[in-house]
This record gives sequence, C-alpha cells and structure tokens, in this order.
Amino acid sequence: MPVTDNQLRVTTSVLDRLLDYEPEVSREPIASRSKSLRQLKQSVMRDLEWLLNTRQIAGGIPEDLKEANDSIVMFGLPDFTVLSMESPDDQKYIKHEIEQAVRRFEQRLEGVQVSIEPVLSTERIIHFRIDARLKVDPAPEPITFDTVLQLGSGQYQVRTDT
Repeated sequence: MPVTDNQLRVTTSVLDRLLDYEPEVSREPIASRSKSLRQLKQSVMRDLEWLLNTRQIAGGIPEDLKEANDSIVMFGLPDFTVLSMESPDDQKYIKHEIEQAVRRFEQRLEGVQVSIEPVLSTERIIHFRIDARLKVDPAPEPITFDTVLQLGSGQYQVRTDT
C-alpha cells in the first residue's frame, strides 16, 4: 500500500506550534509534506541564527557543575571578538565551538559538520558552511546552511536553500 502525503507530514517544534503567524485565521490548513518540510527547514535556520547570535556567560561553568554545560545556561557561543580570524588555531577553535553548540542545542540535526572558507585579510566577514542531516521520517534529509559572520558587528546570518 503506497504511503500518502498526509502520512508523511513533518511535526513542527513546540515553539512553532505555539507561534501564530496569522492570528486572523482561526483554522490552519493541514500542510503537505513538502510545505511542512520547508517550514521545518526555515524553523531550524531561524533557531540556528538565534543560537549563533547568543553569547554564553563569561567564565564558563565550575568543574563540579559540568552537567550544566548541556543545559540552557550555556546556550550560544563563546565571545570570539578577541580571536584572530586569520589564525588557523583560532579558526579551528571557532569551528569546534560552532559544531559543539549545534550538536548540543539543535537536536533536529545529525551529522553536523562545519567548514570555514578561506579568510581574506581585506574582508570583514567570515563564511561558514554547516552541513547536516535533518531528522525526518522516513529518511534524514541532507541540508546545508551558509553562514556569514560580520566581524564588525559580531552578528551571524544563516541562509539555506529551501
């Protein structure tokens, strides 16, 4: 028996189900799988941007509270403003921290890999690429996020083809 589009619908996050983008509409139509998958990708992109633009508390967590590293207390990234983006060691550190933050706080993604494009000394931006698989049934969906860090403002912008 073939599987119908309704049987393959994607469940959105609790936050997205609570947000009402169209309050004047009292009943939401049931979205097709392709539409709900597109909405899920947009939701993940939005949440990644929030994650990358949030700074962790300075000083970190005391050793005896190491479980707190996986809690909302450590949501976000460390402050990278003192690092040199031209330094290979600093780039490796930034790449590692982004990968860890995405793995820890974006549970809808698996197989997360971050790559940094070569940095030109004349540019005030850094390009990252976040490759992962979106956890959806019946099979994970490959997804790529093109990410730009504006060095002047410290703001990240995340884009994807949806």
